[in-house]
Amino acid sequence: MSAYPPPWRRAGVVIAVALAAILGLGAAVHLSTRTEGSPLQTATAFLTAWQRGDLSAMKAQVLEPPRDFDEVYAAFTEGSRARKITVGDIRVRPQSDRDFGQAATYNALFSVTLDGPVPYSYDGRLQIIDVDRAWRVHWTPTVIHPDLQGSGSGEVRRIRVVPRPDGSSSLVLLETREEGEQAGSLFADEGLKLVAVLAG
Repeated sequence: MSAYPPPWRRAGVVIAVALAAILGLGAAVHLSTRTEGSPLQTATAFLTAWQRGDLSAMKAQVLEPPRDFDEVYAAFTEGSRARKITVGDIRVRPQSDRDFGQAATYNALFSVTLDGPVPYSYDGRLQIIDVDRAWRVHWTPTVIHPDLQGSGSGEVRRIRVVPRPDGSSSLVLLETREEGEQAGSLFADEGLKLVAVLAG
């Protein structure tokens, strides 16, 4: 009886070893390219940090935060006179209208409640993008409030609580008034005009 296994058995062993090597390599590649965490974890970390007022933790989740990031959030809190910001109902879903080749993108939906002179709630949205195997927030002023669409981060400083004759108040967004532009007299002496009523 031969001490060596027959050729067909030796071939089977070689194939099995080769398959194991291929599968092991595939698993290693998958693990090395898998994005850390999840879109929901990133959105939750960012939004709960906002609720705590932890700007450093917020920026850690943002892709290329603007230089005036801290000032923008401080201005929003000061302008709205918010005593407390509560964020809840955080959920994510894949963005369905991505262009071919665009990085994986999710929309995070959430609710915000401001406790202050103009207490109110609104629904917000932000984008979570896969960048270099990490989920990051794609930040714009609309992350703070959806009606800040088209506003520069500096414009967030012009949010203000304005009293009404009936004793109530409104939360408004102002911007610079062009020379000669007729925009009402309420903020004319400041060179500003009313752009949007955010609440009230």
